[in-house]
Amino acid sequence: HIVTDAAGSVTREDAARLGMTLLDSYIVVGDKSLPETLFPPEELYALMRSGAKVTTAQASVFERHQRCQSILSRYGQALYLCVGSVYTGNYEVAAAWKERNDPENRLAVIDTGLASGRLGVVALATARYALQADDAENVIRFAKAAVRMSQEYIFLDRLQYLVAGGRLSKTKGFLGDLFHMKPVISPTAEGAVKAGTVRDKDEQLKFALEKLEKGLGQDTRPLIMLEYSDNRQWVENNVLGEIKSRFASAEITLQPLSLTSGAHMGPGTWAVAFLPATH
Repeated sequence: HIVTDAAGSVTREDAARLGMTLLDSYIVVGDKSLPETLFPPEELYALMRSGAKVTTAQASVFERHQRCQSILSRYGQALYLCVGSVYTGNYEVAAAWKERNDPENRLAVIDTGLASGRLGVVALATARYALQADDAENVIRFAKAAVRMSQEYIFLDRLQYLVAGGRLSKTKGFLGDLFHMKPVISPTAEGAVKAGTVRDKDEQLKFALEKLEKGLGQDTRPLIMLEYSDNRQWVENNVLGEIKSRFASAEITLQPLSLTSGAHMGPGTWAVAFLPATH
């Protein structure tokens, strides 16, 4: 049974279809706190555009322990693909619980080092593989290989949201906005790293296509996840077709950016994550 964090841009519908368990973080706006998969995205992005302060929070340690207990009470063996420990404490909490409560070693816990759609493509591919695999160790090996081979590029519209969340120094953030530069970032085990800088949406698309072609080469059936924030129509109309025309045999999924990602990166953000089938 595959478990992952909702921070990976995996929806509740995906989880239900593949028999996965999704673990939520919380979105906090003023005195309102909701699990991220229950917070209306359009409301969140409208609040951010209006200048409201938005933060994210983990479930309590007690709640996270209860989730681990519940999973083991329902499934013989489970694999928890955790969002990277550089982003949250979920891995440490789950690993500590396992040490005290899992003498039969039924719950495997992996610190993927990932977040956002990169965690999503790994989780979706692993969940599918697990449905037809007959050995838990093979599933773990598959997941670890997918972690190594996956890539993601996140295209920010404005830097101000990363600055507000303490993810970037104010000087660099506002200078970037002043010169109309749009950063491209990638989630890694060391945190989100800057992968490049572009000037407009056309350059964002060009950058994405170049990275896909370099990362996938002649791969015949890669999994590509396109993620949108409050710009689904633009992503569908301008990005999806371009990728389909270049990667005709790829499986392309269009997903809402996880709200824990969106809360830090802001409206106007979009992303592409991918995993070669040959991994």
